[in-house]
Amino acid sequence: MKKRLVTAVAFTMVLSSGVLLAACGKEEKEPTGAASPSASATATATPEKRGKITTSIYDRGNMVVEEGTLDKNRWTEWLNKNGPVDVTFIPIPRTNPQEKINVMFASGDAPDLIQDYGGGNRNAWYEAKQLLPLDDLIEKYSVEYKALLKANPVLKKYGTRSDGKLYDIATQGRADVNWVFIVRQDWLKKLGLEAPKTTDELFAVAKAFTEKDPDGNGKNDTFGLTLGGAYNNKVIDFMFGAPVFSNYVLKDGNLSYSWDQQKAGLEFKKKLFSENIIDKDFAADQTGDKAKRDFLNGKLGFYTGALLSAAEMETLMKNDPNAVLQPIALPKSSFGQFGLPVTAPVQSVAVVNAKAKDPVAVIKYIDFMVREGTYKAMKWGIEGEHYKPNQLGCAVPIDADKNKKERGYAGDYGMMQSIPPTILKNCDDRLDSLVETNPAQKELKRILTEARKIYLDPKTPMAGILVDVPSITKDLDLIVASVPSIQSGASKLGTPDEFVKAIVTASYTADQAIKNAQDIWNKAGGGKVDEFFINWWKANKDRAITVNDSYPK
Repeated sequence: MKKRLVTAVAFTMVLSSGVLLAACGKEEKEPTGAASPSASATATATPEKRGKITTSIYDRGNMVVEEGTLDKNRWTEWLNKNGPVDVTFIPIPRTNPQEKINVMFASGDAPDLIQDYGGGNRNAWYEAKQLLPLDDLIEKYSVEYKALLKANPVLKKYGTRSDGKLYDIATQGRADVNWVFIVRQDWLKKLGLEAPKTTDELFAVAKAFTEKDPDGNGKNDTFGLTLGGAYNNKVIDFMFGAPVFSNYVLKDGNLSYSWDQQKAGLEFKKKLFSENIIDKDFAADQTGDKAKRDFLNGKLGFYTGALLSAAEMETLMKNDPNAVLQPIALPKSSFGQFGLPVTAPVQSVAVVNAKAKDPVAVIKYIDFMVREGTYKAMKWGIEGEHYKPNQLGCAVPIDADKNKKERGYAGDYGMMQSIPPTILKNCDDRLDSLVETNPAQKELKRILTEARKIYLDPKTPMAGILVDVPSITKDLDLIVASVPSIQSGASKLGTPDEFVKAIVTASYTADQAIKNAQDIWNKAGGGKVDEFFINWWKANKDRAITVNDSYPK
């Protein structure tokens, strides 16, 4: 129910961009766009007093001991040496940043600048009036970020909250593939089948994959589909139009709770279960680890998730040298045809503490972070040490092992960076990082290229309407929190507990499960939540961020 990001969500794919910095003793280059006063001006002008700020940094548990600590390492030193303010970095657990930051708010020690992908967290801080509106500060003191807002108005659209003021720092990036829906193309060929274009065809193909020995080993040891883990469970819901980012769909011009879409997905899952087309122990595979192992071991015909890593692709190719993977569009259902979640070109990533000691210094730091020179350093490293530019000015890594050690832990230092226009146009780090001389990476490059054509098509957008879901009041939030058994995503399977019960219980029909869920929702006061969203849409639909905003224009 709370605002979530496509790139982040439990489902989001994390790209290890890596933040880069020169090794100790190396000459460090000033970022493009940094002030370069003349010699006479330098000699006569009084140096401006440097501000001091604190900011959060995710602790993902991947710090390299030899590199120092998250609050003191080559990257923090580079940012402090080359930036306009002195920055103290405060590590925050990635698994539950809100808990620690809430404690810090209570004690008056919350960071001045809070970098967090969690939209729900930022919503809560906004509702608690713990965030600082930034409109006047940006107008008076910003140069780079103000220009970025002017050039990309959608950034302001993302950062503006219900009171009409700008609170969130949003970044401009590249719309890209997040989830993929993969079929074993070699299995289709062996059984004389085509990739399914409808949900009925999907059922038939999955049944054949389960029953007709597609791997040819003479054993009954394959499945067509799985419901293990959130990816594989939620993809069925998306096929039937259940929203990606909320429980509401657009119906006759108004928002409506997606009971009909959820019921259709539930009926399909029950049918898969009852006809033994899926592993009946799926509910035990909460994380989806078994589903992935089955796929990599050549025992699963369809798989949903993030693009495989090179190591995972190598495992599959070793286990089943005949495997041929093909990304396909989601099959069309009675509700239409929809796309998979994508990483949106815009996302909100940071907010400012209402009690920040030096808000002007925070704005200066934000300006510094969005400069092209800072972007290159944070993304690629030091030219000549970590990378060399090709003819287009894009990074070619010099030493992969060195970069892994010195950059692999530090990608979150560049959270607030937008991709500069020239780099966005000319460079594609994700695709270019896949080396064609490596068989596994060559296959992944092919899959990613084809997946982009399929999943970045605005003609088949993600299901639902809202992407940036509006924050709700505390009393409504308590209603939502009181009914986790019917909330999509409450379970790690990505399916409400009430519906999991219906899938595995033959006598518990989809109609009964939906009716029970509706009763639970209404008794808890869910009608008030529905009313809030319906009224919000009527008043804000012209400035709402919708699924269409997630696709290349």
